Amino acid sequence: MDIEAVKSELKSLKAEKGQIARQFKQVESGSAEHAALIEQMQQVSSRVKDLETEQKRLLKAQNEDEEAASPVRVLPGQFAAPEEVFQGDFSVSRLAADAIPDAWWHFVDEHKQASVYHSRAVWDFLRAQPHTSAELLLAKNDKDQIVGGLPLIFMVTPLMGTFAVSLPFFNYGGPLTRFTNVFDALLEVCDTESKKEDIKYIEVRTLAKVKFEASTKKVSMLRAMPDTYEQFDKEIGTKIRAQVKKGDTYQPRLRIGGIELLDDYYEVFAQNMRDLGTPVDSKAFFEALLKAMPEQCHIAVAYINDKPVATGFLLEHGKMMEIPWASTLREANSMNMNMWLYDRILKFSIDRKMHWFDFGRSTQDAGTYRFKKQWGAEPQQHYWYNFSKEAGGDSLNPDNPKFKMAIAVWQRLPVWLTKIIGPYVARQLP
Repeated sequence: MDIEAVKSELKSLKAEKGQIARQFKQVESGSAEHAALIEQMQQVSSRVKDLETEQKRLLKAQNEDEEAASPVRVLPGQFAAPEEVFQGDFSVSRLAADAIPDAWWHFVDEHKQASVYHSRAVWDFLRAQPHTSAELLLAKNDKDQIVGGLPLIFMVTPLMGTFAVSLPFFNYGGPLTRFTNVFDALLEVCDTESKKEDIKYIEVRTLAKVKFEASTKKVSMLRAMPDTYEQFDKEIGTKIRAQVKKGDTYQPRLRIGGIELLDDYYEVFAQNMRDLGTPVDSKAFFEALLKAMPEQCHIAVAYINDKPVATGFLLEHGKMMEIPWASTLREANSMNMNMWLYDRILKFSIDRKMHWFDFGRSTQDAGTYRFKKQWGAEPQQHYWYNFSKEAGGDSLNPDNPKFKMAIAVWQRLPVWLTKIIGPYVARQLP
């Protein structure tokens, strides 16, 4: 069964569900006719579920075939800006989290520009976080068809006040549409609502440049991945290979797995965040993410003498492997454990047949930017749009100068204390 046949049957079955639903009004509850309609609806719904699963499989296979046919690594769709103009009428509405139609999730699943963070799994994960509520700005044409959308997470926090972000805690989010005028309209709603709402600001984080003024401090660092270790070693050059080899002299051991490595990951992560002066996320945050996407999340840990010294949290999406969080203990830096671990993680990505490795978000020309660039990563520009009542309203991120004193104080706290109070603060910072 090809994808067009699946789409055609799905359309027919959804129309049939509508017809059955209307018949419920014409029969008596509890009657034989009512029971027959329930059975019909269950059969049709079951078939719809099976077809939707098959549709996802076929779309994934189709995308993989397209990528395999190209000798050049094409950037993942989420890095493509909208280029078309929607010809016709459309409108944008605000929907509460419990009013979002299934059609939106079908739209996300089929949209080539969707990131993993637009998925229902991440949406449910974000909604479950402390101090959050969620809304969707949904754009539809005059035929009631979805042409775009923007997920917004509202954070009502005791320390920082109320604000909204698309999306907090992660590297990607923002409007999902292939139309420039729909993209603009979604941001215009944010601009308008930020003036009405009793909130500090609405921040939209995206990879597309549009007419509004944006912060361009952040970039993603991406590297195209070869098919073999041999080609990879050739590409990174002798200087990087020598630094990796230095790590070998300490006889490190690598483990890559899932939730069973969470304790070791968190020990390294919590200590490193304290050293950086950043409030640490709770262990429960990472545990919930691992449970939300068990097949896409991996934890990598490097050990010396059975002690975890360097670690990375990995997330797959399509043909891209991302490392949103990575940490190395200070005492392991002189052993080149960060270099050693990244070499193994990148080769793990080759094993997983990834076409791209995303080193995560960096501030341009900062130390992490230079570290990632030495591995052959190239910057992909982020555009962060901030809408507030006051011009130039500050967003709550670590680059804000107001946080410098807090960072200095945090670096002097014992790790055990940061594990207790850090998650309370971290869940209020987007």
